Amino acid sequence: MTATSLGTRRRDAAANPAVRARWILVTLGALLLAVMCAYVMLGPVIFGPDQVWKALINQADEVFHRISVWEVRVPRVLIAALAGAMLACSGAFLQSVLRNPLAAPATVGVTQGAVLGAVLALAISYGTEGAMDDLNAFVPMAAIAGGLIAGGLVYALSYRRAGTDPIRMILTGVIVAAAVSSVTSFIVLVSGSTIDSIVRWLVGSLGTRTWDHLIFLVPVAVLILPLVVMVIPLANALQLGDATSVSLGLRTEVARGIILMTAVVLAAGSISVVGGIAFLGLIAPHLARTLVGSDLRRLLVCSALVGAIILVSADLLARVFSLDWIPFWEIQTESGSRVPVGAFTALVGAPFFLYLMRERMR
Repeated sequence: MTATSLGTRRRDAAANPAVRARWILVTLGALLLAVMCAYVMLGPVIFGPDQVWKALINQADEVFHRISVWEVRVPRVLIAALAGAMLACSGAFLQSVLRNPLAAPATVGVTQGAVLGAVLALAISYGTEGAMDDLNAFVPMAAIAGGLIAGGLVYALSYRRAGTDPIRMILTGVIVAAAVSSVTSFIVLVSGSTIDSIVRWLVGSLGTRTWDHLIFLVPVAVLILPLVVMVIPLANALQLGDATSVSLGLRTEVARGIILMTAVVLAAGSISVVGGIAFLGLIAPHLARTLVGSDLRRLLVCSALVGAIILVSADLLARVFSLDWIPFWEIQTESGSRVPVGAFTALVGAPFFLYLMRERMR
């Protein structure tokens, strides 16, 4: 084979969207693995690769090494990757089915509903034994219930005889989100000494997350996975518009309801463990769409990888900023981190949202 023909084949492969998307996904997967390895090694105490390996196989020189790596960093990085992937997939579904790049779990009220459920559970159980322990299964279950109720309320309020309009649903979601947030703020004001834990739920935090939290999150992801695979063709059809979907024989309202329920469960399940991570469900799908296009068969995988990379990287930054050589930071949060991970995603997400909104207005 000549050099000319080889170069031609490489250019053809690069021009093929499927081949290009495959290489992008492989690259993102490698990047995620690298970021997760860096996460386990870096922090207030830095471990080398050999120390991490010995801790993973239970041959660490010191008990502190094994506990720091296996009991603290490994479950926390796995939770960050899984929660970030679930939030990103939820945002990808919402943006596709509502045909709006500004759609996200927070803009349709799901994030606020899930946070309200968790905060309400903390406030109600305050004063009982183990009430302030996040391992209490009542808190994440209440968060999932809150997200589902908020999502169902938005759908019900935006429904008309002719069906649900995506623009009307987003506007309804913004109103419901504002109302739910006001209720949450009221609970925060009257909660007394529970306010510290509640604020972490409002902003989003991975502090003190352990294997027990991961054991709760994994079944939610596994149970929703078959439904995610099933609704991908429906979401791809709805992206073409309701008129085209009807001509293809699709019952648009039923399909939209199923997809929205899938997106709500993905977001609520993630928020039930890590709290209200801001803007991740908005940023990750948009970035993924610029890389692999709008076909949800590739977009969901790419969104999951991008979301996992963003949340793992953001929490790594949160842990790095907790180092003792930063004297000016005064906010002390759990597990040695001075700032919750949601603060970093909001720092990047807020200007990104303004950029998207400006482009949408144009």
